[in-house]
Amino acid sequence: MPEITHVFTFNVKRRGKPNPNYNGILRTHRFYISYYDVISGQTPEGAISENSPKISFPVRFTKAILDFAEELGGKVTEMHNVRPPRCEHSYERPTVTLPSEVAFRRHLLFSLTISTYRKPHKINAVRNLILTLNANLLNILTQIALDRYNELKGSGYPAWHWHVLRVGRSVKVLYKLD
Repeated sequence: MPEITHVFTFNVKRRGKPNPNYNGILRTHRFYISYYDVISGQTPEGAISENSPKISFPVRFTKAILDFAEELGGKVTEMHNVRPPRCEHSYERPTVTLPSEVAFRRHLLFSLTISTYRKPHKINAVRNLILTLNANLLNILTQIALDRYNELKGSGYPAWHWHVLRVGRSVKVLYKLD
């Protein structure tokens, strides 16, 4: 049976209209995190270019997401400087490999939860919670997010990402992190 590892990277998508609250690339684009499965014998960059993502959703606090991946044992395998079409700004796009399925699920739930915050003052509380969360509950919550993504990704429903991010909101409510 082939061994599967998980990688993630950040992509950008153009905003409908520029946001005057931001400078640089965030003025015209929004960051999305995309998780991919890499089968043994395949390179992470090859998996990203050949496969569709396992799950993808809009994120905030990309630096905190990268730091949490390193805390889980993830390694930045490649770093690319990417300039989106019709944009004068560029960004660094890391490719991060996660060491196990449990690390993937912890990282996914952490990303879902902190992406629902507007300010970074509760990130450490979320980090501590996710690191100590029961594995059974972790599997249930992440599977709900994966199922919602698979149901809605090709449906044409414009607010599909809100249904995926509801899992992160439910963690905030369940553990009184609002």
